[in-house]
Amino acid sequence: MNFSGITRRSFLGAAAAVIGATVLPAGRAGAATGLAKTAWPSKATWAQLNARVGGRLIQPITPWASLKSAIIPQRLKNPWYLEEQAGATQSTGMFKAWTSTASTYAVAAESTQDILAAVNFARENKVRIVVKGTGHDYFGRSSAPRSLLVWTHNMRKVTIHKSFRPAGAPSSVPAEQAVSVLAGNRWLEAYQGVTKAGRYVQGGGCTSVGACGGFALGGGFGSYSKRFGSGAAGVLEIEVITADGKVRVTNKYQNADLFWAMRGGGGGTFGIVSRMTLLTHPMPSTAGWLSGSITAKSDVSYRELIRRYLSLIEISLNSPAWGEGVTFVKGENKIELGTSFLDMSISEAKAIWAPLLDVLRSRPAEYTVDANFSIKPFVDKWDPTKNDGVIMDDRVGAPSGYYWWSGNAVEVGAYWGGYQGRGIPLKSIQGDQAQVLADAIFNATRTSLVLLQTNKALSGEHPEAATRDRETSLNPAVFNNAAFVTMGDWVQYKYVGVAGHEPDMAIAQSQFDGVNKAMDFVTLATPGGASYSNEGNYFEPNWQSEFWGSNYPRLLRIKKKYDPQTVFWVHHGVGSERSSG
Repeated sequence: MNFSGITRRSFLGAAAAVIGATVLPAGRAGAATGLAKTAWPSKATWAQLNARVGGRLIQPITPWASLKSAIIPQRLKNPWYLEEQAGATQSTGMFKAWTSTASTYAVAAESTQDILAAVNFARENKVRIVVKGTGHDYFGRSSAPRSLLVWTHNMRKVTIHKSFRPAGAPSSVPAEQAVSVLAGNRWLEAYQGVTKAGRYVQGGGCTSVGACGGFALGGGFGSYSKRFGSGAAGVLEIEVITADGKVRVTNKYQNADLFWAMRGGGGGTFGIVSRMTLLTHPMPSTAGWLSGSITAKSDVSYRELIRRYLSLIEISLNSPAWGEGVTFVKGENKIELGTSFLDMSISEAKAIWAPLLDVLRSRPAEYTVDANFSIKPFVDKWDPTKNDGVIMDDRVGAPSGYYWWSGNAVEVGAYWGGYQGRGIPLKSIQGDQAQVLADAIFNATRTSLVLLQTNKALSGEHPEAATRDRETSLNPAVFNNAAFVTMGDWVQYKYVGVAGHEPDMAIAQSQFDGVNKAMDFVTLATPGGASYSNEGNYFEPNWQSEFWGSNYPRLLRIKKKYDPQTVFWVHHGVGSERSSG
């Protein structure tokens, strides 16, 4: 998640009545469970829950609520610190959408049984329940006022399987190498554990994003998705606590309908995951990176640059070897490069980019080119001592080796003025349509930053990965998309309701309008592109079709089967349009 300097990651991502309130359906008072009709549980009732969970019921607070100084403490700029606070999220809110708000109570879960107790309590007492492992959700789905939070931060264990066969699978099904992660694990922990075993697991680029939860449940795209598939496709088995208070193990062989729905159907919707088992892969030999920038010296030249880059995607980058992409800088005729490649020498990578870069370098009056190719042994990818651009978690008592990419620092504590994401169909970068899209991107950059990534679209993916991906509930549009654009504008370290640190709503409105205007240009140029639930538009009116396409009716049937009372409710989640009756 990065929009400054090198684009190392993507960022995760119809007005509300009041700024500072979570947007909820009319008449539902904070949940699909009908809180408006039910009295809040008494202190004695909450005490009973506390006894059931071994005294692990806590009352969270937002760590920035008591800020008095104009200086933001370093701990509030540290994603690992924020994850250690039950009342914090990585973002502080989104204009007209939601504000990071501490739940009234939280179960600091340490086991599946703790989660089970919380789910039963919420169902029986009609209390809004939310779940948070790391708080990276940019739609605010892990934050809600007047709610019970299931906080899974303390459930962290990585188990490497040299031979894993899903529960209920016949003996004829070959065992696979895999890794199991618990509900509080982060990708850094999974990566470092799997690397020691000489393997790779496909996950997210941001080290502090959760490895067991909303990433894979919503689809999940990492740097190498076109090679290894989406996060959803890599899930072999899920242990989940459903609304009826049952612990279910789901995979291809048991509870298969729920397993299909959960791999792409969205987080916080079908139950609370306590464990995921993920497929691992042979480790690539090398990881490559292209950094730098290209600047056009006129609007005409910039339009040509965008068009030529789209052609490069069509011809060469729409393949399993390539990922990440470029950032089109807001208000400038400049592209920042942040592209990954696998198992390729520098000379091979340069040859692929030569049709673009050689032309630009031959025209110095029109373009300035700074392109830097580098490779490293893949085994070093998650070792902070062998990487540039890392920020170590150097707090006293912090786990050894914990870090985040310096490029990720720009969205920690972000208050989002605007955010949207959309797929780019392959047909939109072919023939005459490519110039239409290039002009649309140019127009979009006048009012918003535009991040374009090839790894968040599955056209051109490896056939082995495609087979797995097509068994998930991902929006089918993703298989026709060659790339994905995200647009955003934000300020950092602004907190609604905190004196001296309030976001400027005039600035937020301008950002909101700018992103909307920019996406309108791209939407018109990308018919059928659609999006997905983790990085779409919070205000999307047709979210069912835009996020899940033709899969939505089946997802809704499964939602009704396993959660008929809508115990689990998240904004724009499957079944969230249903009233509580």
